[in-house]
Amino acid sequence: MSERTFHRYELPLLDGSLRRGFLLHANEAWGDVAPLSGWSPESLEDTALYLVQNPRLDDIPASLPALRCGSEGLMAATENFQNWLPRHAVVPINALLQGTVTEIFAQAKRVLAKGCRCLKIKTTHVPLDALPYLLSVIRDVSECTFRLDSNRAWSLETCMKVAQDLNGLPVEYLEEPLRKGESLPHLIARCPVPIALDETLREIAPNELGRYQGAVALVLKPTLMGGFETCSRFAQAGASLGMKSVVSACYESGVGIYALGRFAASLDIIGAAGLDTYSQIQKDLLMTRLPLESYTFCSSSPIPCVNESALLD
Repeated sequence: MSERTFHRYELPLLDGSLRRGFLLHANEAWGDVAPLSGWSPESLEDTALYLVQNPRLDDIPASLPALRCGSEGLMAATENFQNWLPRHAVVPINALLQGTVTEIFAQAKRVLAKGCRCLKIKTTHVPLDALPYLLSVIRDVSECTFRLDSNRAWSLETCMKVAQDLNGLPVEYLEEPLRKGESLPHLIARCPVPIALDETLREIAPNELGRYQGAVALVLKPTLMGGFETCSRFAQAGASLGMKSVVSACYESGVGIYALGRFAASLDIIGAAGLDTYSQIQKDLLMTRLPLESYTFCSSSPIPCVNESALLD
């Protein structure tokens, strides 16, 4: 594998924080390496040290999943993404809504007006007894479906109560709602609302998906799961069990978001992709921002150009 160069970046987010990462560069192509603080097993410092000591990026260890992801994204870009032939001309994108009930309702009205029809709601600051009302009033604004994400915060009893309260509302799935250690297969078998797998996918191998038969979707996060090849194996195994793939972002730069969109378009059975973290990036590294305002990704869109003056070194 030929030697690559790497360059640091810092992206300002709308909440005032900075998203830090690296861009890999080779043969006029770019790959995004973006460990997510608090979620990725590796730090930026770990990644930088490995890049300095192993510039050829051979045999990247599993302990550096974001680097594996960026390296595979770079390889795909070097080949003009020819190995990711699109099966979908357009990939729908879900909106990411979070905050209080009032804030989420205001966000929902904005994205529905832009044509979004799939809303992912972070439930952290929403009282559970207010969820049915919130979804109902949003649904009155425009036809849409919902995905609810509690970040593994609920007990089995809470999950069942929430699911029963949401009866009749267009909830596509609950995104891995159970606290770690509780029986996810048991919930999948009993819950009246469909379940999607997320964090569990970083704890099992693709050939273990059969234990979760009945789950409707796999939330694939290449930055956290160790790259596109790993996610592709999960997607194939999931498709054989009737599970669709939901390719999702971790606040990557436009380089990474574009690669995620192209990857999603290449998969067989997909749901709306989770690429809306891009809307939280105030200023990107690209010469022109990705056109995702209509909550769709077009697989025929050209590879974006990086503004190299925006890189730190």
